[in-house]
Amino acid sequence: MSIKQPLTPPNKGTQPRQVKWRLSRSKMNSILALCAILISAASFYATYMQAKAAQEQVAAAERQLHAETWPWLQVSYSDYDLDAERARMSVKVTNSGTGPALIKSMRFEYQGNTYHSLKALLNHCCNLEAYKAALNEVQDDNQDINYMKQFGWYVTSNPQNALLADGNDLVLFSMDRSSFNGNLWEKISHIAHDIDVNTCYCSLLKQCYTVNKASEVKKVERCSI
Repeated sequence: MSIKQPLTPPNKGTQPRQVKWRLSRSKMNSILALCAILISAASFYATYMQAKAAQEQVAAAERQLHAETWPWLQVSYSDYDLDAERARMSVKVTNSGTGPALIKSMRFEYQGNTYHSLKALLNHCCNLEAYKAALNEVQDDNQDINYMKQFGWYVTSNPQNALLADGNDLVLFSMDRSSFNGNLWEKISHIAHDIDVNTCYCSLLKQCYTVNKASEVKKVERCSI
């Protein structure tokens, strides 16, 4: 019969063995280098985000300034003055934008011909200068009567290099109808809707645009005069 030996209880004073990790110099240098890379990457990302935010702020400021200084020109025609309650032909260009417009050039096209002014077009199609000469002759013969007003004088303006503030308009041609100029008035009124107008203008920021009769705006590098 075998006799079992009693189990010896563990020594309560015995501590578990501690494993000591020792880093070599090369491993320590590698860890320090990796930390430096991570810190540099984080610093670069922070700098990138700050630069991106600054660019977005500049772009937003530029868009706001552009919106505040953007001119939009429109050419309109009317043949009746509601305020004066009379037949009055008027061709005008209006700045409906938010900033002044420097008009560089306007081109008027009719029946395949291009004119640099509305007055030149009307003189070619409708003998506007002959009407002017007839009025001047009548006025010179009798200074007591203002024939210019009674017979229906016309007013023209040159839009080249004109600075048009936002909300304002520039009258290109205007003439009241009278018994003396009825035929001429009707002739001009008949062709007015067939005249194509192309305008090139620039904003205060030197951003240039072209606009046609249909008010279609296109951005261009510069205006060729």
